[in-house]
Amino acid sequence: MYRAFCLGLLCALWSACQHTEPAPKTVATFYVRYLKPEGQVLAEATLLRQQGDSLYSIDISEGMRYRGALMRLISAEKRKIYRHESKSTYFAEHPFQWTDTKGQTRRFSLTMSPLFDVSLGASNLPMSKPATLTWHGPPIAEGETWVIMWEHLEQGTIVPMEIVATPGLDRIDFPAAQLAKLNPGRWAYYVVRKKVSRQELPDMSVQGIVEYYSDTDTVTLRR
Repeated sequence: MYRAFCLGLLCALWSACQHTEPAPKTVATFYVRYLKPEGQVLAEATLLRQQGDSLYSIDISEGMRYRGALMRLISAEKRKIYRHESKSTYFAEHPFQWTDTKGQTRRFSLTMSPLFDVSLGASNLPMSKPATLTWHGPPIAEGETWVIMWEHLEQGTIVPMEIVATPGLDRIDFPAAQLAKLNPGRWAYYVVRKKVSRQELPDMSVQGIVEYYSDTDTVTLRR
């Protein structure tokens, strides 16, 4: 009786351990950066296998592709990075494709619209009055972050200014109090449009980031 009880207890404990041990999961990260002035695309991808608290690099026998082009494999410490660099026009969709260890074709796409002709409406603006940032292209979308980067052309000061990116806005109003945070003088500015995407699948956790750097414009701010 005692022996049977011990055997039953061991079986129960073993079964509990089997249920609580999580199955291996793939952690995939994708990144795309587009520099509008240079027309330059940088795309990177990493695939890791998560087992418990540890992460292991995954070998992809047929490689990783970005927009159909085979990416270059770069070894970096414990993870393998797949990278693509080229000059091209901007595409709103950024598809990645690879074949997993089971021979299945996997795909993940990042999507974000571009913006053109960023402008504050004039080349000379008083800091005591509000200003409006406009652009050509679709309005702000869900999940986006916008940052306007300021560089004082005489002092070399760089000031990032995060914008409240409300979905649907097709223009951004800058109150005078925001402009007052900058020094008078000649400034160059551009906008970084960023979107983060996340997706949880039964066997995979995916995160994607796409960043778009607009053309640069200049403005003189005066008190």
